[in-house]
Amino acid sequence: MESNVLVVADVTCNPEDVVEFSQVLHEFAAACREEPGCLSYDVFRSEDTPERYVSIEKYVDPAAFAAHRDSDHFREIGLTRLMPLATARDVRMYDQPREVSPAGR
Repeated sequence: MESNVLVVADVTCNPEDVVEFSQVLHEFAAACREEPGCLSYDVFRSEDTPERYVSIEKYVDPAAFAAHRDSDHFREIGLTRLMPLATARDVRMYDQPREVSPAGR
């Protein structure tokens, strides 16, 4: 059974890097939203800790998530510009099985 892939990334940067981190993260999110297999990519900022962000990404299937990780913007923006600004990172993946109708319905 195919399933959607949900990724929840909790990332923190140094307080002095908040402006740059936010700009690069939003640039990255916009590029990811253009991927054919990306259903959504939302970015949230902590109200209590301004240097902490959570992104919630949803992909149509594991292959779409693999394509995301292999994209030019993942390497050029995510790995080269965004990750060096991160001081902590917790990424969790979940699958969302699609319901399959019983035979004959």
